[in-house]
Amino acid sequence: MGRKKSEISIDIRKLTICHWKCGSSERKISEIGNVSKSTIHNIISKYKKTKLVKNRPRTGRPRRFTQREERWIVRKITCSSKTSAVKLTLKAQQRFNKSANPETVRNILKKYNFHGRVARRKPFLSKAHRRARLEFANSYIKKPLEFWNSVLL
Repeated sequence: MGRKKSEISIDIRKLTICHWKCGSSERKISEIGNVSKSTIHNIISKYKKTKLVKNRPRTGRPRRFTQREERWIVRKITCSSKTSAVKLTLKAQQRFNKSANPETVRNILKKYNFHGRVARRKPFLSKAHRRARLEFANSYIKKPLEFWNSVLL
């Protein structure tokens, strides 16, 4: 991916086309607009092809929720993490008047690192349980030692 370029404002583009139609050279226009000659050339060539100054809309499927609405969904899940995706979808539908699939909400939550699983909790062990486990483990440690001693001798 190339470097991100700042976009030339529509006013400068219109000014460029106006000067070009009046017969000014690209070099003069670049001095007036304080923009490079290649940029002026690109603006003019784009105008010749499309007869438009502004950008055309991008291709691709439009997003269901805006970034602001996505942050609202994430904030709701951080407040109460037990809320299901279906309930969250219904809340979003009431709030923003947009119908969406629960899978869309799940995808948004995955994007913000909220996955539908919880880390397993280890059981609490009391001192009595720990002692009993240690005795159990020791009983199995001694048996193999006795077996190997009898084999080796």
